Amino acid sequence: MKLFGTPGSPYVRKARLALEEKGIAYEYVLAPRETRATLVVPLNPLGKIPVLQRDDGKSVFDSPVIVEYVDGLKPEPRLIPQDFESRIAVKGWEALGDGVAEATVLITHDWRKPEEKRESEKWYEAQRAKIHRGLAMMEREMGDGQFCFGSSFTLADIAAGYALGYLVSGIPDFDWRAANPRLSRHYDVLVQRPAFRNTDPDAK
Repeated sequence: MKLFGTPGSPYVRKARLALEEKGIAYEYVLAPRETRATLVVPLNPLGKIPVLQRDDGKSVFDSPVIVEYVDGLKPEPRLIPQDFESRIAVKGWEALGDGVAEATVLITHDWRKPEEKRESEKWYEAQRAKIHRGLAMMEREMGDGQFCFGSSFTLADIAAGYALGYLVSGIPDFDWRAANPRLSRHYDVLVQRPAFRNTDPDAK
């Protein structure tokens, strides 16, 4: 299989984390924006990354569908629980991770614009508020357990880890640890896992 993406995309990292945690071999193909018309569009008409090309040539996109597909390839370790209520809870964590990452992406992308073309401070405050609220809910939902949900590593942990990883890298001065001590401790544990080390976009 081939996964098309770029190191700077948090959604690509989510897909890579799922593949790494499941122990599934794949080829990681860099697909920067200037190459997507030829590399990505034939596989995903929306032209978005990540996109997974299966061994049979068929494609899977985008990150939530890729994770679901990858999790179904091997029974263990299970990333998305089979029990309905647990499944919905873990998918809720994924939605939180995606939302926190999206707000972070919006901020970091706007920073790249010339100062006179950037959004207003009120807009920035609204994006930061989304991040704070998303992390606050993660903190509440996590409780005092070893994992984000249940008694084993799941997509919930991937969601928290990749979202926080992108936040720490993209907005290093964002103050989130003091208000979320359990999440902060868990993040420090997650980044030591081989899958997180292998997909760290900032690793040298």
